[in-house]
Amino acid sequence: MVSDRALRWIEAEVSLGSRRFFLLDGEWYETDPAYLISLQEAVRRLIRRRPSLDLPAWLPGQSERAYNEAVPDARPGFLCFDRDTVRTAFHRGNGVEVCDLLAPDGTLVMVKRAGGSGPLSHLFGQGVVAVQTLLNSPEARGKFARAAGLPPDFRPTKVVFAVLLKGHADLTPSTLYPFSRITLVHTARTLESWGVEVEVIGIRQDTATESGAVRAA
Repeated sequence: MVSDRALRWIEAEVSLGSRRFFLLDGEWYETDPAYLISLQEAVRRLIRRRPSLDLPAWLPGQSERAYNEAVPDARPGFLCFDRDTVRTAFHRGNGVEVCDLLAPDGTLVMVKRAGGSGPLSHLFGQGVVAVQTLLNSPEARGKFARAAGLPPDFRPTKVVFAVLLKGHADLTPSTLYPFSRITLVHTARTLESWGVEVEVIGIRQDTATESGAVRAA
């Protein structure tokens, strides 16, 4: 017998004939078939077969921070901004984390190792807040541009969500958690309405046993 507490940690997708049901946070939800088809088509557009970025593999036992810090050594030209926040008169306290990695072409890269929809919802939210801040706060935009060595008039034009699924599953429209498909599509529509391209890529899990720096291969 599964307890109510345990059910909140389980995500599932079940088909009964033409009807589709999702289990999330201990509750069952039914999705309209037509909406599900349009959702899958949108997700397929965002998760490309040939990613625009070639990020290194994630080593076993490596923390998210350690991975991000090691990427610039494996991929020259990338910059790590994990936990480097931008503080402004409006964004006080912890400030705003603009990205985990900055690609050589100025693409904002958000990285997450996820075992469920919760961490990915946080990741997608981070992308929206970061772009919104850079587009609407000259102070934040200027501080980030100086830290990254970018032109003072820099404006974000692309966001990449880079995801390692726990369990070593390849990231595809089918393996992405059901609720995450919904939040991803809504996030992409918001960012694209601001003129920002969105892409989702999977990070490979390295099967090596060493725990040092990320391999360059």
